[in-house]
Amino acid sequence: MDTRLPEFPKIEIKRYIPELDILNNPIFNVKEKEFLAEFYEFMEENLEKDLQSLEELNYLAEEPIQEKKREIVINFMKKLAEKGYYSTVIDFDEHEVGNVTRNALIALALCGGFWSPNNDRYVNGNWSIEMGRLAGGTLYCNPVNYKANEYQKEKYLIPVIKNGLMAASAMTEFNAGSDIVRIETTLDEREDKIIANGKKLFITNGMLAENIILYGRLNSGRLGGIIVDTEHQQLKNFESTRVRTYGMNDAFVSRLVFDDTEIPKENILDGDGLDIMFHQLTEERLVISAEAIGDSIKKLFYSHSFALQREQFQHKLHQYQIIRFPIAQNIRQTNLFLSALLNYAREIDKRSQIASSKIMANQVMGLKIQTCELAFQSSIDLFRTMGGRAFSEQYCNQFGLHDAYCMVHGGGSHYVLEDAESRRLFRTKN
Repeated sequence: MDTRLPEFPKIEIKRYIPELDILNNPIFNVKEKEFLAEFYEFMEENLEKDLQSLEELNYLAEEPIQEKKREIVINFMKKLAEKGYYSTVIDFDEHEVGNVTRNALIALALCGGFWSPNNDRYVNGNWSIEMGRLAGGTLYCNPVNYKANEYQKEKYLIPVIKNGLMAASAMTEFNAGSDIVRIETTLDEREDKIIANGKKLFITNGMLAENIILYGRLNSGRLGGIIVDTEHQQLKNFESTRVRTYGMNDAFVSRLVFDDTEIPKENILDGDGLDIMFHQLTEERLVISAEAIGDSIKKLFYSHSFALQREQFQHKLHQYQIIRFPIAQNIRQTNLFLSALLNYAREIDKRSQIASSKIMANQVMGLKIQTCELAFQSSIDLFRTMGGRAFSEQYCNQFGLHDAYCMVHGGGSHYVLEDAESRRLFRTKN
């Protein structure tokens, strides 16, 4: 059964907004624009139909849609991998744009979408599926590439990068949340095996993943990381189930249970688990910042378009200051954050060692917090602009209206850093 109301048609973006056109934005250099233009073309030709199919499935009630989504998402990541867009951690070909910058630009485009100059229309993005790319291509690939030996890379990293195998990172827990110090999952050595016991929560790709990097306490002591081959999700004493969230409808957010799960000892990553986890956090925060900026751009396009089309009380909505002013303010803020995002990404590409510095980690965390809040505010403004129609599921699905609600407190960052040093650099309100 399709839950849409025929009286509520899709909102088509019919008007180009120069201030939100990244390809004409002077913040980006020529090579970055060329990379984005190539990705936009690839997205329009190869990915848009999949994105539309995922949206259409969200309108169906009383029908089994999970398996259909699973197939689309898995094939989607394979398409990205064929072009080197799934993970940027290893350069099989030389690129004129750095790894971290490319990762951020892919996230920006895939999450937000773009105005197609060729077809004079807007190609919609999807934050949910970009989170799946982040989980496998960054949160899994970066730490594995950092500490894996040659055997581990050949068996568990290269197939993910080149073939787009689904992968995940299992850090967050039920009681500890993202508080790494309180991780309770245990990894106990027994002869040539590691026995894993524990539960993980909110693990994107968890129930799709072929490989998972699992963090836990080695022999109840220091933190360690180990690669889990899920054997096509059939690993003995391992369970993965879907977690339903208010937004992110196309991300396979999961609960994982390890109950005396046997993992080969040779899969342990060398080094301290805390160091392995933190190795990828700065880039992750940059990518999430790019996702949030992309989502804001998408919401601003829809807010602007609907305000121009909809008439209330003999006036177009854009003629009302309460509608027009927040849109203009968010457009200005978006461009400020874009500049910060690019500067950080470029610097890390030039000097990779600064990605591990506490100063850079603080600054990037501040950017992540504020960009997620911008995406949240842009969703609220779109909700206000839409009026009662925003309560309907069909518009929530079309816009990904609830996605920012899932991200605004992501990783515990808002609770921990509400008044912390990292936030001061990006404070925009008194």
